[in-house]
Amino acid sequence: MITAEQEQFIRKYVSKEYFDVDRVVDYLRLHEVVGGEIFAVAPLPESKMAHLGRLELLRDGYGFNAIDKETFIKRIPFYFYVADGRGKHCGDLKSIIYGYYRFTQYGDQNYEEVYERLERLFYHHKVNLVDIMEYTIAQTGYVSRYDIFCLWCDYLDLCERLHRGDKTPKSLIYSYNELMFYSGIEPIVYLPGLVGFNEDFMREDNEIVVGGEFPCDEDGDPIMEWIGVKVENAAYIHCSGDFKKELRIGLTPTTKIYMLNIYNKEGEKKNIWWPIYFGSAVTEFDSWAFKFYRERNGFTQKQVADAVETSVRTYQKWESGDSIPDGYNLIRLMNILNIDSVQEFIKKEPIVDEKIRVEDWIGD
Repeated sequence: MITAEQEQFIRKYVSKEYFDVDRVVDYLRLHEVVGGEIFAVAPLPESKMAHLGRLELLRDGYGFNAIDKETFIKRIPFYFYVADGRGKHCGDLKSIIYGYYRFTQYGDQNYEEVYERLERLFYHHKVNLVDIMEYTIAQTGYVSRYDIFCLWCDYLDLCERLHRGDKTPKSLIYSYNELMFYSGIEPIVYLPGLVGFNEDFMREDNEIVVGGEFPCDEDGDPIMEWIGVKVENAAYIHCSGDFKKELRIGLTPTTKIYMLNIYNKEGEKKNIWWPIYFGSAVTEFDSWAFKFYRERNGFTQKQVADAVETSVRTYQKWESGDSIPDGYNLIRLMNILNIDSVQEFIKKEPIVDEKIRVEDWIGD
């Protein structure tokens, strides 16, 4: 049986526009354990069949396992939520489940974690259903970012502890870091992503461009201490885009740029700032690249010397750092050794950072 209060709740959150509510109520009156067949007893009208596919996966164990009636009724607002496409909404339980599926790398699934977060948002934090299903999509532009969904849940818990208000801030990653900072928690540093044709960074004219998900303040200015890019003496630092952004760094002769963990070896546990660009006024020639690229290409010193039409002894001095090749010979060496950038010859040391807290969310 179900109580009058439960029936009222069911009729409130199972939309008559898409489902046969009476059938759902009748089913729940007769069953103490609810299986996936519940979604088949409330067929959609023919004109609404497109939405049925958004529930069919739940029947196959994708995001739904048989549960007791009390728990099922509590979760009805999530199970039977249908995005209003007319209002440009596209989020629903399926997108959250799919995001969780990807977040766990398609391994063992514990959907209870998802429902516990949904229930806390809805019943504890009093977030409305549309925001629950849509907020992280509006933030990221993606329907399956479960990592950001979890970040939002943690943000709301922190808001509660600090008696702060905004449940759906304009920039979640900025507002969350701001709360962490003021509460004495080390803010998250967001690692750069890829830019251009899947490059770690690229140069355009007199700029270095870095891609990623970067926290910016209300004026759109990047908060560099919360970003895995360290910059000295830039002409400017601009940030464009919404959630996925491009950081554009104007170069000067004294600019230095480091990126966090960009060249770490697999399994590397230390956080390391790797230098990616030094301006002309702060460069010191480093001949290490000659030996590194020669050995990588399988050349002997004599083969390289012959290719650039110089003596082995002269080349050995270049490789050891006893002398530096002139511009013409440097171009020839870069050609034979397949070196793309003069930045490879600039002496620059990485910096190990043991204090920083790095983000561990996954992205699309």
